[in-house]
Amino acid sequence: MLRAILIGLLLLTAACKKEVTPEPLIQTVRAGTVNQILPEASERYSATISPVENIDLAFKSAGLIDHIYEIRGADGRTRDVQAGDLVTKGTELAMVRTVDYEQRVQQAQAQVAQAEAQLAQAQANLREAEIEYARAKTLFESASLVKPQYDQAKGRYESAQASVAGAQAAIANARTVVDQGKLSLGDTSLHAPFTGWITARNVETGSLVGNSTVGFSMMDTHLVKAVFAVPDVSLKSVRLGQRQNVVLDAVPHPLQGVVTSISPQADPKGRVFLVEVTIDNPKEEVRPGMIGALVLGAVKDASPRLVVPLGAIVHSPTRPAGFAVFRIRARDGKTFAEAQDIQIGNTYGNSIEVTAGVAAGERIVSLGGSLLRNGQEVRLLP
Repeated sequence: MLRAILIGLLLLTAACKKEVTPEPLIQTVRAGTVNQILPEASERYSATISPVENIDLAFKSAGLIDHIYEIRGADGRTRDVQAGDLVTKGTELAMVRTVDYEQRVQQAQAQVAQAEAQLAQAQANLREAEIEYARAKTLFESASLVKPQYDQAKGRYESAQASVAGAQAAIANARTVVDQGKLSLGDTSLHAPFTGWITARNVETGSLVGNSTVGFSMMDTHLVKAVFAVPDVSLKSVRLGQRQNVVLDAVPHPLQGVVTSISPQADPKGRVFLVEVTIDNPKEEVRPGMIGALVLGAVKDASPRLVVPLGAIVHSPTRPAGFAVFRIRARDGKTFAEAQDIQIGNTYGNSIEVTAGVAAGERIVSLGGSLLRNGQEVRLLP
């Protein structure tokens, strides 16, 4: 296809040349050189580093902040923990004032004790009613007790049973209140769920927080993710579990990770698929927000190529279907353009590969060759 386009352009140029006046003896052209490049045979993508986990920590119990975790800063002074500090898993980052919740627990425990006392009394009454009911039943069966008296004893027994059941239910409810109170009391502390970095602190000592106020934000970077986007035609080069190298300007050595996630569908705007590579980061040398690069697929053929600008290609003066370039030659203090037949290969941006006919570093006419005759004197633009 490329060969057909070049032939068409050259024929059109040749046709146009027949209609113009004869060229001047000296033609002004721009000079270039035959360059050698090392093409990129694989697909290169940029990746953004993100933490493996990033969460907001919210309070479950409302109240006044009693204190915030303190550390020793770089200046040697003790201060409240803040963004940029590293904390270990389980660290108590902040605590809401507990006195209110302690009182609620104490009140609930007092209700449990009261309900237990009521149960003891109800059980004592039940035992007496049970004895009385058993005696009344025996007398009634021997016709020694009238039915109204028997019914009264039975009623007192059943009422005592209901009192015991009610007291037991009251104890269960009171104990539930105690458990809830203890849970709320335990939730007055906000703890770090993992070892990681504080990225934000939104509270101060003495500030009032609700039961959903976000007090801190944290990120975990013992693992990091390199996130990049690929088009659908490149998905064949990615698979889950694949080992993948990532290069960062800030890190002097390549990082190896594993492809742990491939988006199941393309982004509706960019029509690309997001891919995540998880990388171990034990030394914390990789930080979220860094930009990296990675190459997908193996390098197929990275041998050097000789290329010239596309504008340097002209129709061969000796071969109707061939191509040529004009070499720049100096003789007797003058500069001339001499046609050289070549063979062309692949294109690389605005350049085209030359597989035969020239050598690296040779000076050629890069622009204006279509107006030249073989051997014509030229003037070179600076």
